[in-house]
Amino acid sequence: MKIVADENMPNVKRLFSHLGEVTLVSGRDLSAQQVKDADALLVRSVTKVNENLLTGSKVKFVGSATIGVDHIDEAYLRAQNIAFSSAPGCNAEAVADYVFSALGHLYLNKGIKWLSAKVAVIGYGNVGRTVYKRFAALGCQVCVYDPLKLADDPMLSREANFVELADVLTCDVICLHSPMTQSGPYPTLNMLSENELAQIKAGSSIISAGRGGVINEDALLSRYKELSGDLNLVLDVWHDEPNISQQLVNITDIATPHIAGYSRQGREKGTWMVYQALCKCFGLDAQFSMEDAVTPGNLQSIQLNTHLCKEEILARSMHAIYDVARDDARLRFQYRINTKESTFDWLRKNYVERDEFNTCQVHHDSEQAMLKAVGFNQK
Repeated sequence: MKIVADENMPNVKRLFSHLGEVTLVSGRDLSAQQVKDADALLVRSVTKVNENLLTGSKVKFVGSATIGVDHIDEAYLRAQNIAFSSAPGCNAEAVADYVFSALGHLYLNKGIKWLSAKVAVIGYGNVGRTVYKRFAALGCQVCVYDPLKLADDPMLSREANFVELADVLTCDVICLHSPMTQSGPYPTLNMLSENELAQIKAGSSIISAGRGGVINEDALLSRYKELSGDLNLVLDVWHDEPNISQQLVNITDIATPHIAGYSRQGREKGTWMVYQALCKCFGLDAQFSMEDAVTPGNLQSIQLNTHLCKEEILARSMHAIYDVARDDARLRFQYRINTKESTFDWLRKNYVERDEFNTCQVHHDSEQAMLKAVGFNQK
């Protein structure tokens, strides 16, 4: 079997080599010539998998080690009888860690008391649900907007506080985790544009860690100016990736290169899920379990000072495992020395590995439940 795989998929050679010949490629620059003799193609979100890429190829299986599928022409794959599998939920914990690390940063640097804020989550897929449940477990006043999910399963209203978009826009903290869609009854392209952003009040915090294009970037710049900069912005996704708006970077509190889900464990889970799917597709025996494929954390125990407020307890604990400001600093430094679009992909390819909160236990005299709620492994 010939397998062509994105070079940024962790453990891909270790997991797949016993199945056949594995060739690593640049996912962003992948060509039809490179895949024409492949039996299986393994990608991430930067590769557009469609007729242009696969026409004339031998590919019988496409696996994407991502939760999103907007880069995949699923209709074409079905028409060509090409099996497809993604990795839903693989990075849900990682993206939730990103969101809460960012909130810790906003508290430590701007004094934002987010635990008492009114919070909204846009999108109730695997990531949105994970983020929502953490806020709810922390006792926050949290709501969610996802009319498609609610229409598909009205019983979801029993597990989450579903509201209209107008209600979301009145919240103090807005977290975006919706996919990118351009059709259907609720397209998400430019979901937050001029009219919607006009309803967002001064002092609000927006954390965008789903897909670029859900927020209209020009409208966001305009609203920021209207509010004289009194808007807290954490942006991980961008409309025109790998080209990103330096104007927008300049006004953000945190700017990162689409790495919210890039925890070591999340990426390893994504590769393993695709590995399992490929083995099933070709009727092969899988030789690796998830325990074999996912590594433990580097820092497994923290002892924390008891004389801190709740936001600081969380911020100090979370940043010991993952401080989102690190990724912001790397992005700003790299763009100072190289403004080419290749910088974005360089940052992703050369990402400094991070662990998930769930790989660590935090020891504190009185806040064990709160630390568990935010994702730590409190035994």
